[in-house]
Amino acid sequence: MPAEGSEARGLNVGTLPCVCAERPLRIGDMDVRFLLDRPWLVFTTVCIALFLAAMLGHRVALSSRVNEDSHNHEHITSLREGLFILLGLLLGFSVAMELPRFDERTQLVIDEANAIGTTMLGAEMLPEPQRGKALELLREYVAVRRDFVRQTLLDRTALDRETQRTKALQTQLWQQTVIDRETQPAVVQTYIKPLTGMIELSEARLAAFENRVPITVWLIIFLVAAFQSFATGYSLKRRFWFSLVMTPLVVAVVMALLADLDSPHAGLITIKQNSMERLANDAADPPQ
Repeated sequence: MPAEGSEARGLNVGTLPCVCAERPLRIGDMDVRFLLDRPWLVFTTVCIALFLAAMLGHRVALSSRVNEDSHNHEHITSLREGLFILLGLLLGFSVAMELPRFDERTQLVIDEANAIGTTMLGAEMLPEPQRGKALELLREYVAVRRDFVRQTLLDRTALDRETQRTKALQTQLWQQTVIDRETQPAVVQTYIKPLTGMIELSEARLAAFENRVPITVWLIIFLVAAFQSFATGYSLKRRFWFSLVMTPLVVAVVMALLADLDSPHAGLITIKQNSMERLANDAADPPQ
């Protein structure tokens, strides 16, 4: 691969295929991710688990008759309220942490569509036959980037394969630019800037997609929720279904919302691809 003229804004042709090297796969994380990438499954699992914890706490309280002592009951109630406040803070901070990530992923789709569109306009200035070859590669690139929305962390092989396709097209576009730069330096220099931005945005979008709420945070939230549900049942002097059901239900709804926001390509709340779809339509039907 020619080295001359291969750098722009710190990007080197030789480094392009290396960005998509396969990342280590941890089976334990994938088992948990199978649950977290399906918000409805998060809701069902959490709701059932917390309800069982609440029922277990109530049965333990009845068998030990701990609530017959008003002093003990007061302490248990205080513990229940403290755990509920802690759980609320954990859920609130987690949702507040995830909302900017969701907005970032949405903005990156728009930015990438704009970058590809600008690169296609720059390719129009190239001389033939470079112009036709570049536009053909860019149309294929648009289709690949539009299909990125179908990827999930559950199928790492498919995600790496899609990333390899992206990098292969980027390398072809960049190699052609390096060759053309020797004959048309002024025109190609104008084309290089949006092309470099387009390449950088693809990696930024992949990094944002992989940036999820850590598994450890999910485990801590679930453990605190389980202890809180147990304390709720443990604090009841007699069975009160509203308390036994409502607390697990509300916590499960919030955790499912968090999982939905954290899974941009699945669930009810997904990243809109309107900009990429419009670009794909424009690329498929270029102006005459």
